[in-house]
Amino acid sequence: MLKRNAPLLAFLLVFVALLYFVYSIPQYEPVVEAENDEEEIVEDSFVGRVDMPSIDEIYVIENSAGRDLNKLALFLEGRAAGLHYLSSEYFKKIRASRKGHKFFKSDDDVFLGLHLTLDSLGRFMNPQIMFSDSDDDVFKVKLLKHVEYYWRFPPSERGKLEIWIPIRFHAN
Repeated sequence: MLKRNAPLLAFLLVFVALLYFVYSIPQYEPVVEAENDEEEIVEDSFVGRVDMPSIDEIYVIENSAGRDLNKLALFLEGRAAGLHYLSSEYFKKIRASRKGHKFFKSDDDVFLGLHLTLDSLGRFMNPQIMFSDSDDDVFKVKLLKHVEYYWRFPPSERGKLEIWIPIRFHAN
């Protein structure tokens, strides 16, 4: 009987030896550093907001497409976050240049008027800044490129919409 079961017993002994070897290896314990409960406070983060125009503040020059102005006002409200992100770099630069000087809170505000032409495909073509409190040309160019590249409105069958909107950036 031993001759007949010898290969099976040898296989069983090898299997038990392999199990013993695998379980005798010490377990890996990752080295974890203690977490720092104190969060670093970033002082030059931008805290502010962008006031987009309401339906009463949108000046319509031409509406040959027959677009709904309520939908346009909701569309503009949804674009405030993108403009907020765009203006944060500008306000960080302003605050860094004014460190140590005393300025009024209203000095940080930027008020500008955008002239927009919305074509029948829903693109804002050739946006223009009609007036601005800011004299930073880099900020103005970034704003115009952002509007022209990212803002899209649902298309219409024909015509165009030409509007003027006031936008106020608050840094507080």
